[in-house]
Amino acid sequence: MINKKGAILPFILFALGFSFLAVRLFFIQVWEHEILKKKVDQISVRERSESSLRGSIFDRFGRVLTVSSKVYTYFADPKICKGLKEISAGLKKLNINFNNRSVKWNKDSSYVPLLKNIDGETMQRIKSLEIKGTGFTTEYIRKYTEDRMACHLIGVVGVSGLGLSGIEFSKNKELIGDKYNIYNFRDGLGREIPETFVKSKELKGFDVYLTIDKNLQFIAEKEIENAYNSLHPQKAMVIIQDPNSGEILAMASRPNFNQYDFSKNKESLKNYAVSDIFEPGSTFKIVTITAALEENIAKPTDTIYCEDGQYVLYDHSIKDHEKKGSLTVNEIMEYSSNIGTAKLGQKLGKEKLFQYIRQFGFNNKTGVDLPGETKGMLNPPEKWSGLSVAALSFGQEIGVTALQMINAYSAVANGGILLEPKVVKSVKGPSVMKEDFEVRTIRRVARPEVIREIQRMLVNVVEKGTGQNAKIYGYRVGGKTGTAQKKDSKTNQYSSTAFVSSFCGIVPMSSPKLTILVVLDEPKGDYWGSSTAAPIFRKIASQAVRYLKIAPDAEITQSNNKKLNS
Repeated sequence: MINKKGAILPFILFALGFSFLAVRLFFIQVWEHEILKKKVDQISVRERSESSLRGSIFDRFGRVLTVSSKVYTYFADPKICKGLKEISAGLKKLNINFNNRSVKWNKDSSYVPLLKNIDGETMQRIKSLEIKGTGFTTEYIRKYTEDRMACHLIGVVGVSGLGLSGIEFSKNKELIGDKYNIYNFRDGLGREIPETFVKSKELKGFDVYLTIDKNLQFIAEKEIENAYNSLHPQKAMVIIQDPNSGEILAMASRPNFNQYDFSKNKESLKNYAVSDIFEPGSTFKIVTITAALEENIAKPTDTIYCEDGQYVLYDHSIKDHEKKGSLTVNEIMEYSSNIGTAKLGQKLGKEKLFQYIRQFGFNNKTGVDLPGETKGMLNPPEKWSGLSVAALSFGQEIGVTALQMINAYSAVANGGILLEPKVVKSVKGPSVMKEDFEVRTIRRVARPEVIREIQRMLVNVVEKGTGQNAKIYGYRVGGKTGTAQKKDSKTNQYSSTAFVSSFCGIVPMSSPKLTILVVLDEPKGDYWGSSTAAPIFRKIASQAVRYLKIAPDAEITQSNNKKLNS
C-alpha cells in the first residue's frame, strides 16, 4: 500500500521550487528588465548616429566643384579596452604617430577618440592589430576641386559637418541627407560584430547642380583677380547672367578666402554680390529713362536743357562730367548726364519714380537661393527731401546689391521681363530628382517698344558714349557706365576721393545671350567706370563669346571687313 504522505511531499517541494523560479524569472524579465538590459548593452552594444556622405556640388554640366571624402576616427571603449599602453605599443609597431598624453581617458565613457581623420588604408592597418575594445567611426571631410573658385557662392562646411555659408548653407538639409542609428554589437570576448543591415553606399545626401558654368567662372575669377591686384579696390565683383532664364553663369568676388582655412576672417565668408549694398550712380539711369518713356513724359528725341554742366537745386549743385547745353533723351543716356536725368525724374514725380524703382526689383530681395541677401536701402517717398527725386534719378540716395543691378539689366536684355535669378539648377538623389528649377517670371517692367528704345540707347553708349572701352570686335554691345561718389560715414557728405566704379553690359545686343556686371569699390588712382570697369567687361565678354561660340553680328563683321579691305 502506497504512503500518501510520502507521495505528496515531493510534489509540494517541486511545486514550490517551480513557483519560486517562475516568480524569479518574472521578476528578472519584467521588473528588472530595463536595468539588466542597460548593463548588457553597456558591455555588448554601442549605438552611434551615422551621417550620410554629404552630397557633391556640380556645375551646370556635371563638373565637380566640391565633394566629400570618407575618413575615420579610431576610438577606444575604456570599459572593455585594457588601456593606452597596448594601443600605443600597437600603433608604434605600425610607425603611426600617437600622443597618448592628449587622450582624455574616461572610464565612465564607452567612446574615447584616439586618432582622427584617418584614411582607409591606415584604418585597415590599425584594424589588423585586433586590439580588444577599440573600433572606428566614419566621418567625412569636404574637398574643393579648384582653390578658392566660387568660394562665396559654394560656401564652406564647419567641423560639425553643417554648411556655414553659400550653397553649403542654403542646401544643407538636402546635402546632408538622413542620419541613421548604427548598432555595433560585441561578442563575449569584446570583438566587434560587423553591421550588415545598413549599406554604406546608401548613406548619401542629395547632389546639387548649380547654374554656374565652371569655364565662365574661371574667366570671371581670372579677370577680377587681375583687376583686384592692379587697381587695389576694397572689394570687387563680377556676375555673369543668362538674361533669358535668370541663371547665374558665374559669380566671383574679391577679397576671397581659403575654404580649408576660413576661421581667420569670417567676414570674408559673406557673398558681397548679394549682401553688400552700394550707391550705383549712372548705371541706375536706365530706371529713370525707362519710366519717362513708359509714362510718355518724354520721347527719345525730345531735348532737355542741361545747364551747361551745373544745375543748382535746393542750394545743392548737380554737376555733369561734360558741360552740355541741350541734349536729347538719347544723348542724356549716351553722355551720362546727371542733370538731364534729374530733370526727367522731376517730371516723373516721386510716386512714379518710386513705383519704377520697385518695378525693376530694387528695394526688394531677388529671391535667389543664397543666404545673407539684403533688399537694399531706399527710404519711402514720404521721407524724401526736396532733392531726393533728382538724386535718386541718377543713382544716389539708394543702396542696391550687385545681383539686383544685373537682374534689372537682364530685364532690359530679354525684352522687359524681370526674372528671379537662379543659382541652383537641380537637386538629385541616387534615383530621383528632388527639385528641378524652372524659369520664374516676377513681372514686366515696361512695354517691349520702350525696352527696344532703351536697348538702342545702351548700344549708343558703347558705340560713341562713355562706354566705348567695352567694345568687342564683331559684336554689338550695349551697356552703361557708373561712377558713384561714396558717402563719408563720419561727415555724411559725398566724398571727392572715394568712388564705386561699375559697368553693366549686354552682349550681343542683336540677340542677348549674356549680361555681365563689373563693380569696383574704391579703386585706387583712376576711378571712372568708363576706364576701369568697362575694360574688365570687355576682357570677360570677349572670352565668354568665344567659349560659348556665340556668332558675331553679321552686319558688323561685313562692315569691319569693308574697312579692312578699303
